[in-house]
Amino acid sequence: AERAAGSIKQYVLMIAREKNEWAGAAQPVAAHASPLLQAYQAALARKGLLDFDDLILNTLSLLNEYPSLTAQLRSRFSHISIDEYQDINNAQYQLIKQLAGPAPNLCAVGDADQAIYAFRGAQVKNFLQFQKDFPSAKIVRLEQNYRSTGTILAAAQQIIEKNTHRIDKKLVPTKPAGAHIEIHELLDDLQEARFVAREIGRLLGGTRFETIAHRHSDEESPAKGFADIAVLYRLHAQSRLLRSTLESANIPVQVAPSCALYDEPDIVALINMLEVIHNPGNDHVLCELLGTMVKGLGPKTVERLRNCAREDGSSLFHMLSTRSVAEKEMPGDTRTSLDAFINFIRAMKDKSASMPLDALVREIFFTLCGRKNCSDRRNEPEVQDGDNLFDLLTAVMPFCHTAAAEGIPLFLHRLALLKEGEAFAPQQEAVTLMTVHGAKGLEFPVVFIVGLEEGLFPFHRDKIEAQADDPEEERRLFYVGMTRAQDKLYLTHARSRFLFGERRNLPRSSFLADLPDRTVCRFTDPLIAKHAQQKKKPRQMSLFENR
Repeated sequence: AERAAGSIKQYVLMIAREKNEWAGAAQPVAAHASPLLQAYQAALARKGLLDFDDLILNTLSLLNEYPSLTAQLRSRFSHISIDEYQDINNAQYQLIKQLAGPAPNLCAVGDADQAIYAFRGAQVKNFLQFQKDFPSAKIVRLEQNYRSTGTILAAAQQIIEKNTHRIDKKLVPTKPAGAHIEIHELLDDLQEARFVAREIGRLLGGTRFETIAHRHSDEESPAKGFADIAVLYRLHAQSRLLRSTLESANIPVQVAPSCALYDEPDIVALINMLEVIHNPGNDHVLCELLGTMVKGLGPKTVERLRNCAREDGSSLFHMLSTRSVAEKEMPGDTRTSLDAFINFIRAMKDKSASMPLDALVREIFFTLCGRKNCSDRRNEPEVQDGDNLFDLLTAVMPFCHTAAAEGIPLFLHRLALLKEGEAFAPQQEAVTLMTVHGAKGLEFPVVFIVGLEEGLFPFHRDKIEAQADDPEEERRLFYVGMTRAQDKLYLTHARSRFLFGERRNLPRSSFLADLPDRTVCRFTDPLIAKHAQQKKKPRQMSLFENR
């Protein structure tokens, strides 16, 4: 199931990239589309649906076809303001040019050094050619930095200056130089996680709440509490070992959910349940649920039930709730399972009137886990189930102040607009674990960036994948991670790491060699030397070994 979800995501990205390439073209997308895109667009047309890319592409087509409409829109908006301009894709870029017109009154804010969303179709070249597109534009450089210390900014500046596709600027710190950046080489990923836990304990004078206020150190810590600390990584998979290690050291953590969380089969089913509880008349979502949660109920039977509801002029849920379903091809045990599932939805909807959202999510989750008929979940490990529940509860926490019936629509609305990293709760007194992508726009007094090994960060994709590596984007991503730190920055790398199902020995990241010596202090785990000595020690021969 996990592999299938990954493949679907790859197809979605391929379709989005191809659509955006055709934005602004004289011919419609379908004219020279790939077979994949043609089949996808045909499926959307049959269902009367548009995806997010279509909303922009269809608008562009209308503006190109009807100049009077374009003129009307231009006269309607006297000013256009765009934030995060470096993150726009080609379709958005074409739409901006159409709306701006020949006499634009346009303000665009952005930073080419923070363009890190190429996988979503964002193109930094749009930002770099802004002056060519709008030659009369005045450039205002915002170079004063109020976040990071002088040392962190000096190191980050040297990292990003290695890129060629950028607009030159020099960040000027308003804070003093501050502490050196610490680079720690660890024996393996477990020792890396243990180091992070020990250092957090040292910074806070202990890892229990009652000891935080009793530090015995002459040096004032940049962290006053757990919420002042973030641990950043390149891949969400790295969070599992970090979280378990920190929790075993009595350190409270919150894992900012990756967008990939919402592709996990158990989370998809749970969110679909929330959709149906909120709106039982959503036949499309209910059909998805029935196909995965009711044993023996295949897609053809589900479609027949849906057609039957249409003939009755009612929703599928209403039909299944109010009258007996006489399906000749439906065995008795399937009908019993179907009735039980509909009753479960009805019970959860009743409970949502008084139960808070987190409690409702827990009850739904564990009930769905207990259903042996969910084929997508049969081979998934229990520990991953618990991780997914923890991550989802973190996401719903801001909506738990009221009954679930009121919190569900707020959460679903938030989910529809969600970008990675936006689900973390800054008010929670816990260490934050999140990807560097998710940390963009955030700041923390203390930041750890872990897993700085070549192949992981910078990330090197397998040759079989369609998307090529972009060394400059990886460097921009590292720059973004570094500049999340306000006062103290730790960079760690391990000689050995369990990654993609196997133990790998990766060299340290090439980024670390680019850091100026005056800004860093380097440390090596004593276990590395001890491990090397043990490997060199001659093996004692067995008493029965042939000589």
